[in-house]
Amino acid sequence: MFSFMEKSFVRRLLCNRLSSVSLALNNLEASVSKDILQVLHRQVTAISRKYNEPVPVVSDYIVSSAAWGIAYCLLGPSKLLDVYPEFKDRTEEAEMELLLREGGETAENNIYQKIYTILLDSPHCHPEVRSLRNQARLAAVKPVQGLHGNHAVPFRR
Repeated sequence: MFSFMEKSFVRRLLCNRLSSVSLALNNLEASVSKDILQVLHRQVTAISRKYNEPVPVVSDYIVSSAAWGIAYCLLGPSKLLDVYPEFKDRTEEAEMELLLREGGETAENNIYQKIYTILLDSPHCHPEVRSLRNQARLAAVKPVQGLHGNHAVPFRR
């Protein structure tokens, strides 16, 4: 299980990553912050054990992705790109993960999807992100019109 030092390390790392986009854990309700930290601790522990890697090495990658997922949910893609245009790739990655999640493609160890599970239905989620989620849900549910739908008769010579 996670030691106190490792939990503290992950928390500090998350705070540092969030501060790079002018956010803090206290921007969220205490219960939401707690849920996020629990998910991070579980994820770091699982990956560290699975690949026999030290916690600091695993933590850096997972926490960086989680922080970007949090920033994406809280600030929205437009603000992220306006303020941090150098992070266009990370913003697109976060958006793609959202679209995959809403399209039904899930991955067991995907930290973005775990963060979205916590934040998308919270009052903290940016309206632009909610709108993208709703559009993705509609696209996933809406049937595609095919040839069978319009009863087309083949052209004969």
